[in-house]
Amino acid sequence: MIKLVVFDWNGVLIADAAATVAVDKEIFATFGHKPITMKTYREIFTMPVKDFFLAAGFTKEEMARNAVKIQELFHSLYEPRIAKIRTRTGARELLEYIRAKGIEAIILSNHTTEGIHSQLERLGIKKYFSRVIANDKHVTMERKNKGDKLVELVKASPYKKGEMIIIGDSPEETEAGKRTGIATVAITGGYYSTRRLRDAKPDHLINKLTDIISIIKRYNKGI
Repeated sequence: MIKLVVFDWNGVLIADAAATVAVDKEIFATFGHKPITMKTYREIFTMPVKDFFLAAGFTKEEMARNAVKIQELFHSLYEPRIAKIRTRTGARELLEYIRAKGIEAIILSNHTTEGIHSQLERLGIKKYFSRVIANDKHVTMERKNKGDKLVELVKASPYKKGEMIIIGDSPEETEAGKRTGIATVAITGGYYSTRRLRDAKPDHLINKLTDIISIIKRYNKGI
């Protein structure tokens, strides 16, 4: 029986992938690089973000000189762009279902805690989550730590591994879930291509958030 659902934030609960690509196009132009399409972005985006820029054609020398500037520029452009961003289709329906069934929901993200709480308040969905596990500052340029944080969460949780499930739009959540032994769901339409999500071999691959309701029902035997 599922008693805890762990959600990724970007690309899962909020529909910000297109906004991120638009911001990165501006950054590419600023540094004299050609912009990339959403299709290409989903094929090469990765964490830490420095590796994404290298895959997109930036040199190691460029990143050594400009990594901090790129990160600061990204957030100066990204935050205003998502000031009115909406939740992904089906998010509220799913969250209402989870709460009605007494299932706990937590956000686990590479984004900042402050940024997520601000959006949760604006969107009026803070009430659905018992906890936000994120970063105190922007650190995604140099490292990723979601897997380590999930390990800590699972170790400290009162729930059994078979009672937890993680939902994300990247291979990172699937890898983290497999590492900890909990069920994994990958959702398309976010930051990564369907091919890359499938290659990570999640327990479930879905196209819309409401698909998770039927998955939970199967684990919980129709409850």
